[in-house]
Amino acid sequence: MRPPSRIHGSRSVRDDAFGCFVIRRITDDAGRAWRVREFYSPTGVGLFFRCEVPGIRAEARAAVAPLESLDDERLVMLLQSEAE
Repeated sequence: MRPPSRIHGSRSVRDDAFGCFVIRRITDDAGRAWRVREFYSPTGVGLFFRCEVPGIRAEARAAVAPLESLDDERLVMLLQSEAE
């Protein structure tokens, strides 16, 4: 397996382990880095948040808009909305 490769001109990164694209990397208010991916399911579109800090549980959220149209601040709000 080759390491993830950066796509020039965007923040997308190929994540071969999951067969999808990591569209965003964000940092929450506690300074933890997260990778955010958009996924499709029978019930609709969702966002999968995976923390880069070991031991922190991954989170899934319903997508309120396409991932490419959401800014980092809105993504952090979505991540923290159900965690509180």
